[in-house]
Order: sequence, then structure tokens, then C-alpha cells
Amino acid sequence: MTTPPLTLGIETSCDETAVAVLDPEGRILINVLASQIAAHRPYGGVVPEIASREHLVALPLLASRALETVPEPEAVAVTARPGLVGSLLVGVRFAAAFAWARGLPLAAVDHLEGHLLSPFLDLDGGPADPVPDPALALVASGGHSSWYLLSGEAFRRLGRTRDDAAGEVFDKVAQALGLPYPGGPAVDRLARTGNPAAVPMPRPRLKDSETDFSFSGLKSAAIRLIRERGLAASDEASAPQAVRDLLAAFEAAVVEQLLRPLPLLVERHRPEAIAVAGGVAANTLLRREVVRAGERLGVTVRLAPRALTTDNAAMIARAGQMALLRGETADPRRVDASGRQAWQPPGMRSTS
Repeated sequence: MTTPPLTLGIETSCDETAVAVLDPEGRILINVLASQIAAHRPYGGVVPEIASREHLVALPLLASRALETVPEPEAVAVTARPGLVGSLLVGVRFAAAFAWARGLPLAAVDHLEGHLLSPFLDLDGGPADPVPDPALALVASGGHSSWYLLSGEAFRRLGRTRDDAAGEVFDKVAQALGLPYPGGPAVDRLARTGNPAAVPMPRPRLKDSETDFSFSGLKSAAIRLIRERGLAASDEASAPQAVRDLLAAFEAAVVEQLLRPLPLLVERHRPEAIAVAGGVAANTLLRREVVRAGERLGVTVRLAPRALTTDNAAMIARAGQMALLRGETADPRRVDASGRQAWQPPGMRSTS
């Protein structure tokens, strides 16, 4: 295969049901999504059983809607790992049946590879850009926070969180304040009106790594301050200035941690570009600071479009196209989901 096929992408790894179709040049022909926020909000987080049931309802409807307006797909790509097993299985079984019934090639995609490719997709109807070689990429979300080196067809992890993911600590601190789920967007908006210098926050440093980072101590410090000071915010409009200041300081510490390895990584790997993806890539401060860092370091920055920072099927379809170009296909009769399988794309060396 020398040209990517017109590909149907399916994403159900967590709590977003998404379907997209990309043409052979990576143009997004359609990209639809059904959010489950309302279903999970009463519980303050994602409930796996509810997520699976919501996918069962939404996926056939979204796929039918998407396929009404685009040409017949020539291939299928589906998120097969990692994620909530029940949620993954809904998407994998649907994609496998769809591909098998039509005799189409099937790509079983890793969710993280999709995120890594999302900064190179265009929401305005243009073709996907090639990934610069080499490139540094940060994936920061509710489940992942890692730096990668992208070179050719190889993706190698260079640094990672040792404990909590960045998106997780945003949500946990927001929950401690009483803000509704999901907390990350609320933290972003409230922090814009706070003073980051008003509240001291720790900046943990790991003695055994220059490129890894840790968020658990920072999360604990923020929650301790919330309890000691009796801070609360049931909604954004009524949040007192003390809450806004704390969130601004907390956000600044998280962003500083994420970007601290960047100068060293640029010096070591001389990338053609710096890419940022994942749910936390929608954060206003992170987007601003990584652009500034790119200007200081003389490296082009590619930010995932905000609409593609959260889980979506366009990035899965693109990752599937790249997998099919490499000759990687899955047997629809045997493909399975893997909730916790460690990600190791082509060329990635094992890391301890």
C-alpha cells in the first residue's frame, strides 16, 4: 500500500464516543462526537459501566450519521488500547464487524499514537501535514503525561510522569474545591483571573531524572491548602479571589513541570518541531508558554487544535492510515482490546 485509504475512525477508549472519516490525504471529511459528561457528572468522574452502556447507544447512531455524508470507507481504524476495557470493547467489536462484513482492512490503533498525530491535522479542510523528522511531542491528558521523540516511523518516550497525570491533578484539585466535573476547563478559566504569585506552590525535582516529572506532591499541597484555608467554589461565577489565586499558582506549577525538560530535550535531539497534544493541550497557559519556549529555543511549535485535544476519532483514523501504510493490519475475527497494555509503537525501545 503506497497511498492511505479513505478511512473510518472509531474512538471509544473512555467517555467520548467518536466517529470520523479521513480521505487519503488526511483531510477530515467528517468528525462527530457524543459526550458523556452529563452522565458522569453526578459521580465526579467516569464510571466505567456507564461509559460502556453510553457507547453502545451512541456508536451505531454516530456511525450511521457519519456514513450518510461521505464516500464508502476503504478501511477501518479503531482504538484498541489503552483505556477502559468495557469501553474499548464496544468500539473494537463494532469496527471488527464493520470491517469483516465489507472485507475492509482493519487497523487496531494505540490511543497515544493518535494523540501524537493530532497536531498535524487540519480542522479547516486541509490535508494532514507530514510529521517533521525529528519532532518532540508532549502528550498531556487525564491519563498520560509524557514527552516523546518522533523520528521516521519510530516514537520513543523520553520522559514521563512518575505518578499522577497532569489532567488528573487538575480534576482532583477542582473536585476538592467543589467545582463540577470535569474540573480542568474550570481551573483554566478561573486561573485567568488569579495571581499565580499569591500562593507558594512546590516545584518537585527528581534526583534520578532530568526529563521525568511528578505531580502527586503538588496535588497534595494544593488540596492541603484548600482544606487549611477553607476554600470552596461550587460554581465558577461565585469563586472568591482566594480560589482564583490558588488555581493560578497551581496551574503555573503544573505547566512549569511539563515544560521543564524541554530545553534539555531540544539540545539533545535538535527537533524540527515541538508538538503538544492531549486534553491538557487545551489549557491556555500551557499553549502560551510552549509557544514562548519555542520562540526562545528557535523551534516551530505545533499545537493540536483545541477541538482535537480531547479524545476524537480523526486522530485515530490518521493513526490507522499510518499503520496501514506500514503494512500493519488486524484480523477482525481475532482483534481484541487491551486496557493496560504498555504502548510500544514501531521502533520504540523499552523503558524502565
